[in-house]
Amino acid sequence: MTLHLPVSEATSLIKENSGQDISLRVVNENTINVGYPIQVNVPILGRVSKSVNLDLIVDKVADKDIFLHYATGVFGGDTLLDMILKAIPILNKTPALERQENGGLVVHLNEIKWVKESLKKIIIKTMRFANDTIAIGFSAKP
Repeated sequence: MTLHLPVSEATSLIKENSGQDISLRVVNENTINVGYPIQVNVPILGRVSKSVNLDLIVDKVADKDIFLHYATGVFGGDTLLDMILKAIPILNKTPALERQENGGLVVHLNEIKWVKESLKKIIIKTMRFANDTIAIGFSAKP
């Protein structure tokens, strides 16, 4: 079975459950771009707003974990990732996101309260992106 979740609905769910205002944009079948607005104080200019973006590429889905790697398209991608992880308060407070040494990320779905209950009934097999939709392939647990 496949669940087709519109990107707009996914951003609403994230906002509703975390309070974080992010943007999502489908890049290709395996990649979604995540944007987050940050504000910094710049001498003379004052408070400046900027959106930082990161492409997240799905490598695989295994059990209750999604394995990703990231691409920023700029030199210093690790520094940008550090900034994003520090800027988004919920990411600092959750065991749901694990950063790996090889530049990868693991999202532990079972650590996300609003997803955990569903995982008792289903097994997620795939995650793909197309036409502003997140397609999640799953099967029912026996």
